[in-house]
Amino acid sequence: MSEKSHYHERIQRATQQLAQLQAKELLADQRRDAQAKKQAKRDELRRKAEVAEIVFQTGADALPDVELTALLAKHMAGRCDTETRAH
Repeated sequence: MSEKSHYHERIQRATQQLAQLQAKELLADQRRDAQAKKQAKRDELRRKAEVAEIVFQTGADALPDVELTALLAKHMAGRCDTETRAH
């Protein structure tokens, strides 16, 4: 009977070790995901700052928001036009 309890103890220890390893891996994955989200947010903020800098460098910051939005929308719509791309 002691052999059974010995094997049960070994199985229990192995199960606990596996659970601990899985928990460590889960935490590591969560940390990686959080870091990736932080990096994506930093990249997005950097890109927005770059776009804002371009607007200021070109003097477009003097335009009203509605006009600037309309000009950018018109430009983006024109980019999709294949005839415009050919020129």
